[in-house]
Parts: sequence; C-alpha cells; structure tokens
Amino acid sequence: MLVLLVVIPQGLGNIVYYKAMQYLTSGTAQISFSSILGFNVILSMIFLHYRLSVVNSIGIILLALAILSVAHGRIEFHPKGVALMIFSTFLFSIFQLATAQLSPFVSTMAYLIISYSGAALVVFVMKSNIIVQDISKLLNNKKLLLIPLFTALPSLGNFLFAYYAYRAAPEPAKVAMLLTSQTVFAVIISYFFLKEREHVLRKIFAALLVLASAVLIKA
Repeated sequence: MLVLLVVIPQGLGNIVYYKAMQYLTSGTAQISFSSILGFNVILSMIFLHYRLSVVNSIGIILLALAILSVAHGRIEFHPKGVALMIFSTFLFSIFQLATAQLSPFVSTMAYLIISYSGAALVVFVMKSNIIVQDISKLLNNKKLLLIPLFTALPSLGNFLFAYYAYRAAPEPAKVAMLLTSQTVFAVIISYFFLKEREHVLRKIFAALLVLASAVLIKA
C-alpha cells in the first residue's frame, strides 16, 4: 500500500503540475504551489498523529511567509490553472508523507527504483504516445538529450537527501514540511545561475525566514 502511495501520487502529480504550468504565470504558480505546506500539515495531523506546538505553528507560518515573499512575476488568477496546481500539491504531499513512512523499511536503492521507475511507468501509461514522439526528437538532437541527463543528477540528489532525512528524523512529518523550503532556495540559486537579480533583499529576507522556520519547526 505504501509503495502505491509513493508511486501513483508522484506520477500523477508531475502530470498535473506540468498541465497547470501551461495556464499560470510564474508568480501565480509559486503562490499556488505553496499550498503544499498546508497539505503536509493537515495530512500529518490526520494520518501520522502529528501534533503542533505553538512554536511549531510559528515556524510553519514563517515558512509560508518565506515562500510567498519570493513569488515574482505577474500574479494572475486562472481558476483552472490554480485548481490543477493545488491538486498537484495535494498529490505531492501524499507522496512525501508516504515516503516518510516507507523509508525505514526499504534500502536506498530499492526506494530510488520504486520512486523513479514506478512514477515513470504511471506517466508512460497515461502519456505513452507523446513520450515516444518526444524521445524520438531527443535521440535526433544530441544537445537536447544532454539536458535531461544533467537534470537527472540534481533530482537524484534531492531524492537521496530527502530519503536519508526521513530515515534519520524522529518525526518525519517535519521533514516533509521543511522540504517546501526548496521553493525559496530555487529562487536564490536563480540569482547566481540565471542572473535573476531583481528583489535581492527580499530573497535574502526569505532565506533568513527559512532558517528561522527550520529551527522552530524542528523544536
């Protein structure tokens, strides 16, 4: 059961997320995706019997403020796009919390095979025609083929570190909450690699909020 809760929500979540991005501006997408923090808290309280202290609650509020503060670009409400994005965050939240429960029972390699292969199979079953066409295009363009290969390495690292964090943490639900801080760090990294130099002070402030929230959520 846990394996299915890792595989199916991850695969469906990726499909729905990509579909949502077709309708949303970057600012609206970031704000909508921040709803994953709320889903992580609610599902943790319902299924993992997680209880929030006052300090934890303050940390979660600070993390939400950090995520929302780095939203940039036009904020344009698109009902269908926002609904799809929120649904994708719900699926990713199930995936994260199921991973937290599964991590003590499987090895690192088994987890990677389950999460990657299983999610890929779900996506392939649903979008096989498009995937075959796109892979054919990639094989005919060697430069484009390098892009997914390079992006696979950071993705693998993300899964590995999250997996070990779940295994080591006494309360894995807190790890799932802190994983949402990746939104803030993605914006900060874009400052160095994508030359997105606007709102520098806001990004620094967001990073400090993430550090403060991590201390309070962990407490």
